Amino acid sequence: MFHRRHLIALGFAGLLAACGAPDPNPLSRAARGELQLADIVVTAEGAGFESGAARDYTSRIAPDLDAALSREFADRLDRGGQWRMLVEISRINLAGGTATARGRDQSRLSGAVRIIDPTGALRGSYTVQVLAGEAAETRTGALVGAVTNSAGGYYRDLLAAFARDTREQVLGSDLPGQRLVRRMSN
Repeated sequence: MFHRRHLIALGFAGLLAACGAPDPNPLSRAARGELQLADIVVTAEGAGFESGAARDYTSRIAPDLDAALSREFADRLDRGGQWRMLVEISRINLAGGTATARGRDQSRLSGAVRIIDPTGALRGSYTVQVLAGEAAETRTGALVGAVTNSAGGYYRDLLAAFARDTREQVLGSDLPGQRLVRRMSN
């Protein structure tokens, strides 16, 4: 039977474990706090376009992802900043609404993100992979999903998710409401 002392001891053990856990981010907290980016560069050369729908976005993916990342990091983009973010897209798959609704395919975007300091040294490297679309649980849901979802919609979802996940990996998670406040102030 648990007593109050057991709960307090478990709470302290959890607190000690959290304090002793190493930070997996290669950038220090101080570097993340002061990070100002001079530029974001996105390349798709050598990327695997795994579906016909993805191939339709061959020339658009780099500028579109650059724009999504620029919106997500708007508070960190500064002409006086000296750090650079280099993003290399490795693969993209865009599934159609029918294939996704039936569980036969799922849209995905993956790539590597590198943070370069003012001396040109690599300070952080991150692998980002995001998914869009899920199989429907019912036959009616599959019909509705097939009609309402499209590769273009999944493409937009992938761009937004990649930008959001990149920010979380590089700078850490936002506090509740912080993303909304940041969006309203930009």
